[in-house]
Amino acid sequence: MRGVYTEIIKDANYIDALKRVLKSINPTFSEQIHIERFHDNGEGVDRIYNVYKITADNKVYILKKSDDNEIGLYEKFLANKNLPVPELEGWCCINKTKWILMEYIAGSDLRVFNKNMAYECADSLSSIFNMYWHEKDLEEHKLDNRFERYWARINKRSECLINEPKLSAAYKIFLDRQLVCPRTLCNGDFLQCNAIERDNNIILIDWAFGGVMPYSLDVARLICHGSEKFFPFPFYMTDEYRKIFLKAVYDKLLRKPDFKQFIWDVVLSSLNECIEFIERELKDESIERDNGFTYYYKNAEALADIILSGKEQLKI
Repeated sequence: MRGVYTEIIKDANYIDALKRVLKSINPTFSEQIHIERFHDNGEGVDRIYNVYKITADNKVYILKKSDDNEIGLYEKFLANKNLPVPELEGWCCINKTKWILMEYIAGSDLRVFNKNMAYECADSLSSIFNMYWHEKDLEEHKLDNRFERYWARINKRSECLINEPKLSAAYKIFLDRQLVCPRTLCNGDFLQCNAIERDNNIILIDWAFGGVMPYSLDVARLICHGSEKFFPFPFYMTDEYRKIFLKAVYDKLLRKPDFKQFIWDVVLSSLNECIEFIERELKDESIERDNGFTYYYKNAEALADIILSGKEQLKI
């Protein structure tokens, strides 16, 4: 399992184009700039990202293609807040393409999850949650428009369940809760590959999908993908580590629902995680339903059984 790696860019024209981007962000950069591009073959397919490791003037950075949402989120919520995220170095727009330059975080991602990571993730996530926890008068004191985009997306997702009455009924309960669930700043894609362990701290990277959303989304996303067999994702996770992480997050929240409601919110969001990963196959029967589909469908049905039994029957 190789996972994330970089390759040196050899195309001179491409290098020159990226140097122009870097000079636009920081004109003081010297001409001696070393550029590598990120790849990830952890799932058996080599994925190439518009993300680059930049070495300039004896410092290392991350340069990536971005958009208004990510840049705005960094400037409004993350920059200069002493939060466990990479520092923003600057951004630019060239030929209608946005680029963002950030601090490079040296360390390992969380693919091989362990007990220390469970506690460290709880520390980092709760510190962000506590700064932006927001549960009353949401429309009057709206912090951004991320929830509206998320709300449209999950309602569209529910259409894939038209022939799945049990999953549809449980998903309706999830949808209803999203309108009143406490919101806070969420990464939006808190998978184990989007966090780096550095000096016993967890740094959350890649905020392209971030914004103010129901708090349980990030909690559920971390624990729903991965198993002791590294299947169907290339992440290792055990039930023991899930429990440690959940309890530690809850204990560190300064404002929070009661513990049963917290677990209920995570169960509901876990159903959404599973449905997301079988959505395409449920919409289009011509797509082959592989072992990954079977894994998530089985988990979705188990979660639906819990949800339809009601919160009062939840065993914690």
